[in-house]
Amino acid sequence: MENKIKVSVLMLVYNQEKYIDEAIRSVVLQQASFPFELIIGNDASSDHTIDHCKAWKEKYPDKIVLLDNTENLGLARNFIHTYEQAKGEYIAICEGDDFWTDRRKLQIQADFMDVHKEYSMCFHRVVNYFEADGSKSLSNGGQKAVVTIRDIALCNTITNVSVFYRRGLFGSLPEWMDQVTSYDFIMHMLNAQHGDVYYMKRVMAVYRKLGTSIWTGGGHQKRSMISMKNRDLLISYFKERNQEIYDILRLANARNCFNLILYLNSEHREAEIPAFKERMHQYMPEWSDADVLRETNDLRHLSKRPPLLKRFLTACRRTVSKAIPLQRIR
Repeated sequence: MENKIKVSVLMLVYNQEKYIDEAIRSVVLQQASFPFELIIGNDASSDHTIDHCKAWKEKYPDKIVLLDNTENLGLARNFIHTYEQAKGEYIAICEGDDFWTDRRKLQIQADFMDVHKEYSMCFHRVVNYFEADGSKSLSNGGQKAVVTIRDIALCNTITNVSVFYRRGLFGSLPEWMDQVTSYDFIMHMLNAQHGDVYYMKRVMAVYRKLGTSIWTGGGHQKRSMISMKNRDLLISYFKERNQEIYDILRLANARNCFNLILYLNSEHREAEIPAFKERMHQYMPEWSDADVLRETNDLRHLSKRPPLLKRFLTACRRTVSKAIPLQRIR
């Protein structure tokens, strides 16, 4: 009898020939007591990424499913196409420029989820690697063990390369999924409505911070617009499903607008401000002048530079971290 796939690992790739070998290696060399598959969604890369993927496919034909798009679908549609091929009970993510550092990552997360049926997902600590200067940091400092959908709606602390969730909790992907600007926050929210999320302190992956990535490489306004677009879709989704989450999401987008207003003002781009003021009041029509003043004061407090000593210690840690080698699976 054919072994049933336990975990489907999704790897979306586009022009990542420099990193793809390490990403694939870290997945196929996982030590697990169950069958797992790696589904690579190559989105019509114009470099030699596909050649690297084909070489790995030849070496591990029973473990790798290679989807080679003949046309560029874009991030959202490539995710949908790749996700829909998954056969596993669970889903794990490893993008083409990230990699795992623990051979037992899949085993550890699957074992936990098998026992703890009450959780919809689990995730773990990662090393943030800033390739521009070679510095590193650890994610999720002070992270609490159990995370709720309310926590994620307020602030998403889940690094995508660490996530592990049950497939099909919410049924099929929403019809609006092809409109998302980044899929990780959307998937976390869709899954977390069906159970809390557990955090593991063990470091098991590297999240590579690149200047060319959609999120890390974007400026202040671009990141804000990405967040707002995704929350807009979730606001519509949760409006009739969960009033508390609906309110949190629209408040977050109103604050995003307000943040952008202050940013545009500092950049002397006053002509763009009225549109965001109108949008802010659409999200939070109940805000009074006192509420706006409170938000102004809160934002100014949060945007203050940290004390000199703290900045000095942070700079020292970044410098020292450059000498610490990244752990890798060989």
